[in-house]
Amino acid sequence: MSTPTSPIPRRFFRVAYQRLEEAEVLFDAGFFIGTVYLAGYAVECMLKTLMLNSLPENEHKTVEAEFRGQRAHQYEWLRHRYAKTNAPRLPVEISKSLTFVSTWDTSLRYNPGLGEPEDALRFLREIYYNGQMTVFNQRCAQW
Repeated sequence: MSTPTSPIPRRFFRVAYQRLEEAEVLFDAGFFIGTVYLAGYAVECMLKTLMLNSLPENEHKTVEAEFRGQRAHQYEWLRHRYAKTNAPRLPVEISKSLTFVSTWDTSLRYNPGLGEPEDALRFLREIYYNGQMTVFNQRCAQW
């Protein structure tokens, strides 16, 4: 795993890993809605890192400004915006995994209760075992 050298993508990279670690802590504590919420946010930050890392540094602030507002939390918008960069296409298996993960949205933070462990476990599996983390790490290492 290689940390991006430019400040803005590096911040998103660090946040992605931190939110994923926090999601694991919540899972272990039995807070499954919180697990899915933070893991989903981690994937969002991964996509933003890859997007920013594929652009010249002088464009980072402009693109980061596009990350304001509700649309910047929507996977379909992020996928579309990612496709407009010079980044390599996402592998098919990652696109399929993102389709499942795209069930996440920011409204989860308003759901009371603990959630279902099966839902949180499947969500984490999509991130760890279906290749999202591998592709994220490989792509970051390329830059």
